[in-house]
Amino acid sequence: MGVVSKTSIKFSIILYIGIALGYVNTVLIFPNVLGDEVFGLTRILFTAAGLIAQLSQLGTGNILVRFHPYLKDDAKNTTLTLGLLLSFAGGLISAICLFVFKEQINDIYSEKAKLFTDYYYLLLPAVISLIAFNLFDAYLRVLIKNSFTAFLNSILLRLIWLGIVLLYAFDFYDTDTFINVYVGGQIFVSSLAFIYTLKQGKLNLGLQLSKEKIATLKSMSRFGIVTILSGLSFFLINQVDVLMVGSYNGLTDVAIYSIALYMSSVILVPAQSISRTTAVLMADAFKNDNHEMIHTLYKKTALNQMLFGSLIFMLIAINYDSLMSFLPSAYADSFMVFFLLGLAKIIDTAFGINGAVLISSKFYKMDTIFSIILLVFSFVLKLVMIPKFGIIGAAGSTAIALILFNLAKYSFLKVKLKISPFTKDYFILFTILIISFVVVFFIPQIINIWIDMFVKSSLFCLITIPVVYMLKFSPEFNDIIDKALEMSRQVIKR
Repeated sequence: MGVVSKTSIKFSIILYIGIALGYVNTVLIFPNVLGDEVFGLTRILFTAAGLIAQLSQLGTGNILVRFHPYLKDDAKNTTLTLGLLLSFAGGLISAICLFVFKEQINDIYSEKAKLFTDYYYLLLPAVISLIAFNLFDAYLRVLIKNSFTAFLNSILLRLIWLGIVLLYAFDFYDTDTFINVYVGGQIFVSSLAFIYTLKQGKLNLGLQLSKEKIATLKSMSRFGIVTILSGLSFFLINQVDVLMVGSYNGLTDVAIYSIALYMSSVILVPAQSISRTTAVLMADAFKNDNHEMIHTLYKKTALNQMLFGSLIFMLIAINYDSLMSFLPSAYADSFMVFFLLGLAKIIDTAFGINGAVLISSKFYKMDTIFSIILLVFSFVLKLVMIPKFGIIGAAGSTAIALILFNLAKYSFLKVKLKISPFTKDYFILFTILIISFVVVFFIPQIINIWIDMFVKSSLFCLITIPVVYMLKFSPEFNDIIDKALEMSRQVIKR
């Protein structure tokens, strides 16, 4: 896990800086400057573009991770070449579909989200730029060089958007120009990702058409097509809510829901940091038939993702009202939406990298089958719950669907591969976290929000961190604490 710890910490630092910027943007500035309608438009526009881009990649990301261990020594960069071809084909299909189904899509939003239909034409450039960025990001991930694209997406893009919104706040341009420039920010970042990939000097594109390579290409294509929904499922389960809330409730509720969704997305940072590297290692472990490594990675990722994700979720939950106090009053009642979405993400990360295990194994088709069942069940659940319960229904349906989805994958891996991510330490640790959270959560709120956040956060950390450290549940967690203590000692000496 040494390479995982090193790359995960670096990636996490970038993401947490991005989260701080995201909080400034998404919570403090954008809703107050843009207003509910325009802010909701930016959310729904990129949610729709992200959804289409994820589908249009035709499984490229999964192909790169799964097959790179087998083809990394090729003179020709077969995996990236096929990824480019599939991405181009997917982009072309998307463009045709957006043109053909324009009227039908606009009809869905014309009543509750008319502003979205006015800027429908921006979907295509947003989709193309996201397809390109996702392709280069996936390729750099298998090279274990993913920090730069993380910087682009988490820090630079948010700084660019912050500048664009501030210029809009000072009437530098009108709303129409603002929306166009806002999409242009994503295009600019995708261009930088392409330039960085070129500079790696490993773009010797081409396809070796020997009989053996043709068979491998066929396997790659089949694998990519089969696993399209695997990569799409998690994106859909979290983001389709925004599209459905927009069609049922309008852009104002989209804005409120997006705030709670953003706050809950912070929980995923440790899991994203860990999985970006472990997914590549998992593919290599399956190639070498290293069952012990597979089981070790599975258990360690589950415990660490649960630990770090739960700490973040609980810290946000105990301070949620204070964090929302900077927003208009309409956002104040979003705690239950955040809680349900956060719970869904904790559940998803707490089961470890079960998706990566399935996709790397010979049972990769099962991940797609589970994903299809999830999508159908989740969509039907949302159709029932959103009209009846609004944004709380959207969040609740997400939590229910993810619980069942992860239970299904866990049960399958338990039966077929005889592996489980859960240990005695896992459940003891989980119990400690819950007790600490309950103790702090029900402390009455102090009038001054800054003092309230300081007191509750400090108390939670003082109860939790020393216990977890002393019981040595996670070597990775202890290593982070040790490094922090060492840095503190060096600062004091100076």
